[in-house]
Amino acid sequence: MSIDVLAADERGDENVQRWLASGLPVPPSWRISRQAVLEQDTDGLVRRLRALPRMFNGERYWVLHQGAMNAESQRESLLNLDSDEALAAALTTVFGRDPAPEQVVVQALPRQRAAGVLFTRHPLRQDLPHMVVEGVAEGGAERQRLIFDEDGRLVYRADSDAVALDQAVPASQLLALGEQLKRGFERPQAGEWIHDGERLWLLQTLPVGSLPVPKEVWTRRATPALFNQALTPLWYTLVGRWLKTHFWRRLVEKHGWDDLARIEPYRRQQSHLYTNSEFFRRLREHHPGAAAKVPPAWQPLESVAGYPGAGKPAGRLQHWRQSGELAVIGRRLKGWRAPHRDRERLWRSLMELDRIGERLAAQEGALAYLSLPDRLLAERDPVPLALLLSEVEMAALRAVLAGDRSALEASRLRTGADPVHAPLCDQPAQFQSLRTPARPPTLHEEIPPHLDQSLLRLARRARGLRFAVGNRLRTLLVDVAALLVRDKLLAHPDDVFFLYFDELWELWMQGRVPASASGDVIGQRKVRYLEDAHAGAPDWKMDRIGFGFGGGGRLSPVLRGATLVPGTASGPVRRLCSAWALNRLQPGDIVVVDQVDPSWAPWLVQAAGLVITGRDPANVAASLAVACAIPAVWDVSDVMHSVVDGTCATLDGERGELIVNSESS
Repeated sequence: MSIDVLAADERGDENVQRWLASGLPVPPSWRISRQAVLEQDTDGLVRRLRALPRMFNGERYWVLHQGAMNAESQRESLLNLDSDEALAAALTTVFGRDPAPEQVVVQALPRQRAAGVLFTRHPLRQDLPHMVVEGVAEGGAERQRLIFDEDGRLVYRADSDAVALDQAVPASQLLALGEQLKRGFERPQAGEWIHDGERLWLLQTLPVGSLPVPKEVWTRRATPALFNQALTPLWYTLVGRWLKTHFWRRLVEKHGWDDLARIEPYRRQQSHLYTNSEFFRRLREHHPGAAAKVPPAWQPLESVAGYPGAGKPAGRLQHWRQSGELAVIGRRLKGWRAPHRDRERLWRSLMELDRIGERLAAQEGALAYLSLPDRLLAERDPVPLALLLSEVEMAALRAVLAGDRSALEASRLRTGADPVHAPLCDQPAQFQSLRTPARPPTLHEEIPPHLDQSLLRLARRARGLRFAVGNRLRTLLVDVAALLVRDKLLAHPDDVFFLYFDELWELWMQGRVPASASGDVIGQRKVRYLEDAHAGAPDWKMDRIGFGFGGGGRLSPVLRGATLVPGTASGPVRRLCSAWALNRLQPGDIVVVDQVDPSWAPWLVQAAGLVITGRDPANVAASLAVACAIPAVWDVSDVMHSVVDGTCATLDGERGELIVNSESS
């Protein structure tokens, strides 16, 4: 009788043989031929099956692989049978069909304590690299879900009255199986498993069909140093062109990426700037820090930190060149003076600032996209606050901690480089929410002696020059807008920021309002801009579908990350998506942030606790938490998508979790 044990064989005919050879926990398996079954009567077949090794203390049951579920599927239909008699009857039925298979595979399994499916990558979210486990524990009929992040932390568990799945099955075993599946297959896998109370067994695994590799990807999170909030149409057309022509185009020519020569690197959607991830995919070979700018489906299997050159600082000669170039740009900006309200002089001054912006983009692009991400790959802790904040920002932070209102009233601090943002001395709406905490923390500014500060200081200097360009553009555009309002070409001075550059040119040079910039259109742009600034935008656009962020539309009961600063805090949740939301912050809020501009530090210091989406060592919220001992958790990947503004929450910095409920504060 042909009942063959399926031993490990990496070239075997059966999947279970190849899986076993790769070290996966496959249960004992046999191949039974059609002829062998038809030659036996039912009693003889039962005796033959019963004579097979009596594993699992006699509590085994059988699984019969019946073949593909349908012609298009790679998944096999599995039939669970609780006795030798049931298996014999099933075999007789299967081989008695016309047409019948020549052979089938059966497996012996112990009694189930839990069963389910493990997805090595999130089956619904192409933007997340998380491992998702769905299953049912013994004694319950409700399917439960567990989500683990890249570091193996349990970041989500649904509330359930049944025995918790992570109590029935040790998380370490699920993580070990997930890691084996990742190493053994090129594509994300869905592995069906059971647990017998002691050990995890794999029944079958197949590629996750719902995770195709996207063809076109745009990311909002390309570089927090440049675009960390909503931006106006005018600033988009200025800074986007600067970087396109004086950074990306030169990079494309340098590396010979001819097919990208006519591809746009930027797109403005939902008032946010998105970068084409295809540029970062090409960059990975030369700059490992670029790997974080592509979605999980495009990322390499090997660890980014293990790339050659990861964490190496830029060459000394390059550093000197960049430093010298930034010094020249700084001198030109320092010598710039706002002209009298003469049409020709105003436009010439605008063109002068435009040329300075182009020159600056070449340097800041290299720092923000190339040198700094590569350098920070080796950093596990936040960068010291003193290396991120400019003198103006640090002075404003100290003024808030000291309760010095007069210093704030005279401050030139602006909450973004976009010219639409007014300085504090102009009393914008955000000024009123600058309050001194009831118990001001002590500001610690120590810089570790081992840290290479040169590149960080250079990046801070370049960022300061971008703010200086924006500040001078604001001064100039206010004068431009005054003349346009006088000539009844604009209804309000602020409308100038919501023109695209070609519309501004037509207004200024031809003295007429283009159809695309009518009063109604400008009004709609302003409303949309503010709505997008408060709600935020998806992290990724893949094949025209948005992923991530979501504006806090659904509530998750438990959100976990990594401990940054121990301590506990309770209060209302406040999602911070842009500078326009700063005026809503209250002392004692638990502030949830993604990308943060360093200029927001004077507001963030009022928080009772900070929850940060990523683990970027250059995120000023993380640096501020460490410097001021504010309880904080970071690397809570999906938190901006999973909390609702105004709900009550408790931050447990010791355990690295945020516990929220549905009650509003």
